[in-house]
Amino acid sequence: MIKVLLILMVLSLSSCSMVGHQKVRHSKTTNLVGFLYPDGKIPDDMNAPVLRLPLRVGLAYIPEIGNQNSIDPTLKLELLNTIKHQFEGLRYIQNIQIIPTMYLSHSQKSNQLKQIQQLYQLDVIALVSYDQVVNRKENLLAITYLTIVGNYIFPGSHFDVNTLLDMALIDLKTTRLLFRAAGSHGSKGATAEAYTRHKYDQHQNNDFSVAMSVLKNNLAFELQAFEQRLRARDPNDDIKVEAKKGYEMAINPQLLMALFLMILIRFRCTHNYS
Repeated sequence: MIKVLLILMVLSLSSCSMVGHQKVRHSKTTNLVGFLYPDGKIPDDMNAPVLRLPLRVGLAYIPEIGNQNSIDPTLKLELLNTIKHQFEGLRYIQNIQIIPTMYLSHSQKSNQLKQIQQLYQLDVIALVSYDQVVNRKENLLAITYLTIVGNYIFPGSHFDVNTLLDMALIDLKTTRLLFRAAGSHGSKGATAEAYTRHKYDQHQNNDFSVAMSVLKNNLAFELQAFEQRLRARDPNDDIKVEAKKGYEMAINPQLLMALFLMILIRFRCTHNYS
């Protein structure tokens, strides 16, 4: 009699599980346009930026929207250091500094950017945003099997993770976008309900890391293209370039010829004496 009741119980729960799915959506989001322009509209009459080289660069995350769980702090710091290393060593970059998160919020955006500019003596700021969404569909049958049968062969949840990372270099005087680089990645997974949270946390972190690698490669390309754009000094370009005292963007041809002649004369004198 007891066996019959157990069989009927499992069959009853199984029939419920066929329709017993629950969809859950988690997101971790920051928004560049919403941060710079609260009304969502980018002004049409922004002034053309005038960049005085070499540039002093700030690097920071855009604050997250609402009260949500943040991405792993270690990964977030790793991404900032990756971006920082990409900027370091470039001739048109004087220095780059990471700005603590506490200096940025979703209130008084224009004032806080001016305050950061004055505090750190910056010319431009690299703002990092991300959008990570987890769509999860839970299967109640797996919970039943975990309780009665005691194994987790059958997945309790199916989920997919989609991650977008974006870095935008902004001129602080005009809030104009100078260039941007992005990286994205997506993955799917299934796991027993008892381990779901841990499992899709792993997927989220892994997606963030892969998207970070894609961003790194794209950023290297964009930095090179931006340097070429600055060197060209195209009069039709809306980005104007000036040099700070003692700085030259390109090598002066006359100076290069003079150096060549000095090396040639020194070589001949050394050869004659020998």
